Amino acid sequence: MSEANSNPLAAVSTFSTVPNQSLLQKIDPRARIASTLLFAFAVVLSEQLIGLIFALVIAVIMAFVAKLPLVKTLKKLAAMDLFMLYLLLMLPFTVPGDSFITLFGFHGSWQGLEQGIKISLKANAVVLMLFATVTNLSSSALGSALQALKVSTKLIQLLLFTLRYLAVITDEYQRLRRSMRARAFVMKFNWHSWHTIGNLIGMMLVRSMHRSERILKAMKCRGYNGQFVSYLPMRWQSADSVYCCTMALLTALIIALNFIHFS
Repeated sequence: MSEANSNPLAAVSTFSTVPNQSLLQKIDPRARIASTLLFAFAVVLSEQLIGLIFALVIAVIMAFVAKLPLVKTLKKLAAMDLFMLYLLLMLPFTVPGDSFITLFGFHGSWQGLEQGIKISLKANAVVLMLFATVTNLSSSALGSALQALKVSTKLIQLLLFTLRYLAVITDEYQRLRRSMRARAFVMKFNWHSWHTIGNLIGMMLVRSMHRSERILKAMKCRGYNGQFVSYLPMRWQSADSVYCCTMALLTALIIALNFIHFS
C-alpha cells in the first residue's frame, strides 16, 4: 500500500492532490498564488452578503475547473464547517441586536446570525479557492513560485519541511499510540492518563529532534548549505496574463459589491 493510501496526511505532506489535467494546471504557479492571495484579501475584507455569495460562487466554479475530487473536497470542507456551525449557533446569542429567538432566557439576534453567516461564507470561499489553485501544486513548484515572488527563503524552507514531514510525525504518533494500546492503556480523565499523554508528547519531541539531526546530516552530505535552490523552470505565457486579468476583474467586482446597498 502506498504512503498516500496508508496515511491521509501523505497527500498534504507533498502539497499535491490527485494529479489531473485541468486548465489550471497549465497556469503559471506565480499567477495562481498571487491571484489567490488577492482574492483572499478581498473576501476577508468584504462585509456585504451579496459580495461573499458571489465570491463563493467563483470559488465553486474554480473548483470544478480544477477538477477537484468531489467527495474528498466535501470531506475537507465539512471538517472546517463543523467549527463554522459552532459559530452559527453561538454568535446569535453573544452579539447584541434585534432578537428573533429566545432559548432558556437568552435572546438570539439577527445581527449575530448574519455575522456567523458572513464568517462561514468567507472561510468556505477562501479555502475552496486555495484547494482549487494552490494545493494541487507540487512542493517544488510551490517553493519555486514563492521564491520568484520574493518570499523569504527561510520561510519557504520552513513551509516545505513542514509539509514534507507532517505525515512522518503523524506516523510516529500512530506507532506510539499503538504501543500504548498494546499495553492496555485506556484514556480516562485521571492523573495516570494525563501523565501518560505527557510522556507521549515528550517521546514525540525527543524522536523528532533525533530524526531532524539525521535529516540534517543527510542533507549536508548532499551539499546542503542552508539555501533554497529552485530547479523548476517557469515561463510566463499569454494565458497567465489572461488568468491574472480575469481574477483581478472578478476580485474588483467583489470589492465593488461592498459599496452597493440593496434595499
